[in-house]
Amino acid sequence: METVGQERLDAWLLRLGSFDDRTQAVAEMRGAGVDALLPHLISMLTGDADARCAACEAILRVDAQRGLELVLPLLHDSDLGVRWFACERVAGPGGAKAVPALLMLLRFDEDAQVRGTAARGLGWQGGPEVIPALLDSMASDHEFDMHGQSASHCAAMALDDMLGTDETCLHFGNVCRMLDREPDLDRLRRLAEDRVRIAISVG
Repeated sequence: METVGQERLDAWLLRLGSFDDRTQAVAEMRGAGVDALLPHLISMLTGDADARCAACEAILRVDAQRGLELVLPLLHDSDLGVRWFACERVAGPGGAKAVPALLMLLRFDEDAQVRGTAARGLGWQGGPEVIPALLDSMASDHEFDMHGQSASHCAAMALDDMLGTDETCLHFGNVCRMLDREPDLDRLRRLAEDRVRIAISVG
């Protein structure tokens, strides 16, 4: 296990922001030893907002399985930007343990963008048990965020992801394209409700 100095760590963190250099930076960080890195990154979780975001990103990239528990408290951060950043990072594939926290954000967070990000994460991570919350959001949460998206629309997209349908956009592997027609949200709702009924009957 190598010794990790602050200057070296700062250089790695900077490279995480570069799409072209990120993979190599993560490989080098892991090569230095996760146990050597974590104390430095954990200390950053109590730093300023930029430091908390950088630590969240690095922790989840070098060891998502161990790191998830470390960054989950950021979902309740007082800083909106940190909360959204952490929500987006833990909502990606591999964060099933974050489902209870994402449900809380979907229902109660004050910011529309955080709620929408939580909805998308539930579509990737959740099972039938999260469908009622997504349906509630789809029906009632129409506040727009700074990008013109609502949690309602994000919840519909999440249900689309879960059900493998194309009611909000057309899916091509990890790429999606917007529809040239209005989405059939009633059909999406019926299919989601059917999924819940099936899960209850099987379980």
